[in-house]
Amino acid sequence: MNMIEKQVEFGKKMFEINQNTFKAMLSHQKENLEKYVELNQQFGQKLPEVKDVTSFMELQKDYGQSLWGGVKESTKTQVEILKSSFEESSSVVSSVFTPSETVVTK
Repeated sequence: MNMIEKQVEFGKKMFEINQNTFKAMLSHQKENLEKYVELNQQFGQKLPEVKDVTSFMELQKDYGQSLWGGVKESTKTQVEILKSSFEESSSVVSSVFTPSETVVTK
């Protein structure tokens, strides 16, 4: 494979990796938004049941814990997506920049 073919193949592979990563991140963000809206709806539905400050504080505590758990889970998933993308990209870059066997002609 000559240098131009290698560059074209490299560009295609990197584009595919970036496109797949973007799709995965976008899908993940969509799921997070849906979970966030659902959590807020649940919180809003329970709010009229609050009769005193103590029950409000408990509800707020549960909401905060649920929200924090979602953030931790989301961050972990995003890190995994990016880690996978980095590993794929590293593999492609190293294959392009690793010297291949060269044939010396006279």
